[in-house]
Amino acid sequence: MKIEIHLLQNFAPSCLNRDDTNTPKSCVFGGYPRARVSSQCWKRAVRSHFGTAHRTKRIQQELAKRLGDSADATKIRAFVEAQYSKFDGKRPDETAVLVFIGDAELEEAAACIREGTADRAAADRLRAARQAADVAMFGRMLAEKPQGNVDAACQVAHAISTHAVDLEDDFYTAVDDLAEESGEIGAGMMGTQGFNSACFYRYAVIDREILSHHLGKDAMEKTVAGFLRAFALAVPAAKQNSHAAQSLPSFGLLVARDHGTPVSLANAFCRPIKGSDLIGESIRALCDYQACMGRVYGLYTDATLAVFHDRGEAAARGNLGHLIAADRGTLDGAIAAVMERINQ
Repeated sequence: MKIEIHLLQNFAPSCLNRDDTNTPKSCVFGGYPRARVSSQCWKRAVRSHFGTAHRTKRIQQELAKRLGDSADATKIRAFVEAQYSKFDGKRPDETAVLVFIGDAELEEAAACIREGTADRAAADRLRAARQAADVAMFGRMLAEKPQGNVDAACQVAHAISTHAVDLEDDFYTAVDDLAEESGEIGAGMMGTQGFNSACFYRYAVIDREILSHHLGKDAMEKTVAGFLRAFALAVPAAKQNSHAAQSLPSFGLLVARDHGTPVSLANAFCRPIKGSDLIGESIRALCDYQACMGRVYGLYTDATLAVFHDRGEAAARGNLGHLIAADRGTLDGAIAAVMERINQ
């Protein structure tokens, strides 16, 4: 079974995800410039909302904390190199790569070191301990130690604006308060910061079978429900003190189906949305495109569809069209509909 989540989320001026020039990330889609938030950025926000694992180079220090007085730095280092990664040449107490690891796996690793477990047996024990929900969802890739890899049960797309977006710059100045009191004039500092305002289309898909293989049925169900809620509510933390860009999605479509290929609906916005009702027109375009894909490919014949939105009843019937029958009204209602299908 595949579980899809499609969101439309509008933000006032913000800088949710910056590139190496300290400006909001962007892309060209359909021949027009778009605002973009990388999948990695939003995944981190989601992990911070519902996850328990850590992405770190400091496994040695974490294991030393758990081993306490019995810690042997040489043994810890040898264990980390055997199971996870070689160490950084410039920072000898850190691994060369970030390792995504949960508390249960760290505890098991510490137990293996304490007991002197052989490398192969330790690898088996660690595999059984990789049950952190966010590791199971987003996976782990260790090029040097493929035995430690975890196949991701979730795919997340880059969020892109449904409309054309041009980068804007905020010129700012800051006053030195004490200098001002002494009669000096002028700014204590000045600079520019890029920002934009955009209505984003966001998409992710979960493979229930892969997730169940990693976690088992009960934990899988809790993780799916937790992820769907976190994906809708989590917002990237960048520049929030400057922009307070904390908008929630105006529209969400959840899809659960046993057969067929999961499909992004991003092409609904290949022709950028224009007009005075950006959110409403984006919803209309998404719903129309979803109906078209369903008619052409028969994608949703046996699917469970659930919609939540912030539209009034009249606007919902106008914009959501054929999907009004799938309306569950609230985020909790939509998630409950998906969980009912999973439990069938």
